[in-house]
Amino acid sequence: MTVTARFYIGAVVALGCAIFIGCVVLDHRIPDPARFVHCLVLAILASTFKIRLPRMNGNISLNFVMFLVGIAALSWTENIVMTAVAILVQANWRAKTRPGLLKMSFNVSAMIISVAAARFAAGFFSDAAALVPALIVAATAMFILDTWLVSTVLALINSQPVLAIWRNCHQSVFMYYVLGAIMAVVVTAYSRVCGWPQAMAMLPGLYLLYSYYDVHVAKERELVRA
Repeated sequence: MTVTARFYIGAVVALGCAIFIGCVVLDHRIPDPARFVHCLVLAILASTFKIRLPRMNGNISLNFVMFLVGIAALSWTENIVMTAVAILVQANWRAKTRPGLLKMSFNVSAMIISVAAARFAAGFFSDAAALVPALIVAATAMFILDTWLVSTVLALINSQPVLAIWRNCHQSVFMYYVLGAIMAVVVTAYSRVCGWPQAMAMLPGLYLLYSYYDVHVAKERELVRA
């Protein structure tokens, strides 16, 4: 691994740790413990629904939908803690080889940074009526930042153009993010009418999205092998 790649990974991990520690220290309140536990359990379950991506040694799970829901439902600390736990579960659940500490730290930190940026972007829409555009902007920010953070480290390690890696590895998951973001918007909007307990009951429907995209990506993997 090059010095530049090591420096980049260290910077991402340092920033992710700083965000995590800052949230816990500055805002350690849990306004609604039951809601937080509910979201955390669903995020952990969603992290076990993993789809292996074509053209790269990696996977994506449905937990990002819960990260988006957390922007509307949880405090900063709750959202960040849920993100860290869910990514750790995703990295270790039924993994063929356990990820090293450096890789795991980078993946957790990259998603923490992405969720923090998404939450910050959504904060520009302070009006409750702007829920839909706020979550759309948040989902876009999360997708762009997370995929580019990962693509950049792969580019540095493999000495390849970042844009080429991004296109090969992440362009195919864009619609997955779009569909997941739509579901997060629907659940959050429904909560404003019927309350969070009823809205959360819709989230097991995430498995349908997982099943559909798993079939789609499996076909794409076959094309790559051909």
